[in-house]
Amino acid sequence: MPEALNQCAGPFGAAYDFYIERPRLMQALGRLLWGVDLSWLYASIDATMAGLEDGATVIDSPCGGGVAFRALRADQGVRYIAADLSPKMLARAARRAQARSLAQVELVEADMLALPFADGQADVFISYSGLHMVEEPRRAVLEVARCLKPGGRLVGTTFLREGSRRQRALFGIGHRQGHALPPRAADLQGWLEEAGIERAELRPRSGFALFGGRKRG
Repeated sequence: MPEALNQCAGPFGAAYDFYIERPRLMQALGRLLWGVDLSWLYASIDATMAGLEDGATVIDSPCGGGVAFRALRADQGVRYIAADLSPKMLARAARRAQARSLAQVELVEADMLALPFADGQADVFISYSGLHMVEEPRRAVLEVARCLKPGGRLVGTTFLREGSRRQRALFGIGHRQGHALPPRAADLQGWLEEAGIERAELRPRSGFALFGGRKRG
């Protein structure tokens, strides 16, 4: 996505960085603005970071301003690659990593549709709240899966095309301004299976959803 169309890279992103670190505020805004439950995001981040094994390679794309860093400990012995297309978002992520003393975080400027990583490089690939922002989400899912080792885990969140009337209206306005539409639930389920993600999880199937699974061994 061109940076000019990336809302998170502009003034909105500064406000987003403030409230994303405040779960109660973020969840209240999610209910008020979108009519969705954003608790999936925080629960997934906490569980994923807590479950990382020493020596694991983690790719986080798009990392945004480093939302997932909130649950990463400074002493966790992992290689953590945080990738984003936007230099502004990477600068925010760098500041957040420094503030949390996360020396294991490596920052990489990268397009989610053409990731500069080797096949099977990651033990865990996380993708929080980015899939609904790309024009070719199927291609992004296939790229993510390519980077996973056999048996590697994918976990992410995304808005879905199916949702409340308010959510559909807001995405419709954004689409008329040149922004991507979120994927449909059935399409995303199919792309995950096509990419070799076994027992692909997608829940709930409207609004804001958690998705993931393990790459076929």
